[in-house]
Amino acid sequence: MSEKESKLLRVLHRYFVCWLVVLCALGACSTNDFFRQKAKPIPLERAYGYGVLPDLSGLNNKALKAKCEQQERTTALGVTLLLHCTYELLSRKNVSTENRQFALRHYNWAVGTLFQQRDIQSNLVQVNYSGPSKIFLVDDMIPTEDRLQPTVFGQLGSAAVSFQKNRSSENTNIDPNFPLEGIFSSYSIYAGAVTLEGLRLHVTLHAVPVNKTTYVDFSQQQYALRYSEGAAFLGLLQSADIHNFSWLGFTNAEKAESRMGVFSIGALSSSKTPLIMLHGLNSDPLIWRYLTMAILNDETLSQRFQIWHVYYPSGPPPFYNAMRVRKLLNQLKVRVSPESSLENAVIVGHSMGGVIAKLLTSQPHDKLWDATFTSPPESLLSEDDTDVRDVFLFSPVFKHNTVFFLDTPHRGSDVANSLIGSIGSSLISLPFNFRELFRGFIEKVGVNKLTQAMLPFLQNFGPDSVQVLRPNHPLMTALATTPVEGKSYSIIGSTSALECDTQKRCAAISDSVVTYSSAFIEDAEETIIVASSHNSFKSTQAIQFILEKLHDIDK
Repeated sequence: MSEKESKLLRVLHRYFVCWLVVLCALGACSTNDFFRQKAKPIPLERAYGYGVLPDLSGLNNKALKAKCEQQERTTALGVTLLLHCTYELLSRKNVSTENRQFALRHYNWAVGTLFQQRDIQSNLVQVNYSGPSKIFLVDDMIPTEDRLQPTVFGQLGSAAVSFQKNRSSENTNIDPNFPLEGIFSSYSIYAGAVTLEGLRLHVTLHAVPVNKTTYVDFSQQQYALRYSEGAAFLGLLQSADIHNFSWLGFTNAEKAESRMGVFSIGALSSSKTPLIMLHGLNSDPLIWRYLTMAILNDETLSQRFQIWHVYYPSGPPPFYNAMRVRKLLNQLKVRVSPESSLENAVIVGHSMGGVIAKLLTSQPHDKLWDATFTSPPESLLSEDDTDVRDVFLFSPVFKHNTVFFLDTPHRGSDVANSLIGSIGSSLISLPFNFRELFRGFIEKVGVNKLTQAMLPFLQNFGPDSVQVLRPNHPLMTALATTPVEGKSYSIIGSTSALECDTQKRCAAISDSVVTYSSAFIEDAEETIIVASSHNSFKSTQAIQFILEKLHDIDK
C-alpha cells in the first residue's frame, strides 16, 4: 500500500469511527417502542342500595339475553350483574350460536373491566383476584406496527401477560436459558359464578398460565380460555435491551460476553421441536421479531415448535462461535430432555448466522482440519485441546435438521475484502480467550503445522469474523462443499431482479452485501429470491415461505 493510500485509509478510518461512535451512542440511549398501553378506563361509579343476586334459572334464553342487555355498565354492581347474567347464558346447553357469541363478548368485557378495577372499594361488590401481581391485559396493548399485532386464541376470558424477573426455580440466580430482561408469560383471566355473601356480591377472578388450548367448565359447557403467546413476546420486546449489544459484540466481544446464550421464547418443552434463530454480523435477536410473531400467531406452529433465540458476540469468527453455540445447545438439550428425545430441529440463520447454522447441521469430517493444518488431528491434539478440536471436528447437534439460509455468504462476501471491510475489521477487538486458545495451541504444535492458506490468518492468533468472510477463505471454501445433514432452503436477497433463468442473470443479483453466486447452494430443496438489501428477515415473502415449509415438516 502506498503512503497516499495509507493516509487516505487513516482519514477514512477516523471518520468511520466518529460516525459509528455517534450512531452507537444514539442507539444505546434509545428505548424500544413496540407497543403503547391504552389509557386507563374511567372508574366505575358508586352504586347505592344493597346487593341482590337474581335467580335467572326460570328465564328462557330469549328473556335471559334481554335481561343481560338491560344491565347498566357504569357501576361495579351493574357490571357484576352482567357477568352473572352472561355466565348463566354460557352455562346452558341449548343456546344459539348468535346468543352464545353475544354472551361470550359481554362476559369477556365484564371480566376485563372488573380486572382493571379489581381494587375498587364498593359496599355492594367485592372482587377477589387470584394470580400474579405484575400482569396486564392484551386488549390494553396497542402495537406500534401492524406486523407485531398479537393474535388471541380461545373463546372465554381476558387474555393477559404476566411478568416476572429472571430467576431460576432453585435460587435467585439468573436462569441462563431465558431472557435476562425477564420472563413474560401468557395468562388467561376468567370468573366463575357470582355469589352473594350477606349484602355483598362476590366475584373471584382467576388468572392462570395458558400456552395451549385449555378448557374451563361452565356447568354443562366447555370453553377454551383466551390467551396470546404473541402478546407475551411483545411484552418482552418492549423491555429488551439486547439491541445495545449488536455493535458492542462486533467491536469488543469481551464486553458483550455476559449476554451470550440460547434463550427460550416461552416455556421449555420436551415435546416441541426447537426452532433456533441465529443473527448475523453486528446484529442481535431482535431482527427475528417479525418471524417470531408470525409463528406465535399461528396456533398450529406455536404448538409444534419452541423458539430459541441465540445471541453471540459477532466479532470472533463463525467457526469459533459455532463451537460455543454448539456447547450451549447440547447443554440445553440435556436440560429439556435428559433422555435425549430431542432429535429434530429447525435452524434459521441470517448472513453469518447462516454460516453458523451450517456448522451446527453438518459434519465436515477432516475438511476444515486439513484446510488449516498439515498434520492429521490425532498427531496434534491432546486431551486438553477440546475446544480446538470442536472448532474443526464436530457432528450435527441434532439428528434431523431443517435449515433456512437467509442472505448467507457461503462463499464469502466481496464487501469483506473492500476498504469498508478493512476498516470494519480494524475496529474489532478479539477476546482474550479466543486469542489464547489459538496462541497456546500454535505455540505447542508450531507455526510450520499451519497450511500456507491459513498462515496469514492464524499466525497472529486471529482471524476476526470479517476476515473469515472474505471470498476464498480456506475454511469457508471447505465448508461450502459440505452438505447439510437434513433439508435446507435458501432465501436470497436482491436489490434488483427477483428472478433469473441464466447463470449470467443470476450472477448479476446481489443484496448489496452478498451475491446470488455466494448465497446459492445446489443441494437446497428450494431457493427463492426476495426484495432485500441484506435484511430478508424483514421480508413478508420470506416469512410466509418459512411458515409454509414449517407446516409441511413431518406431514
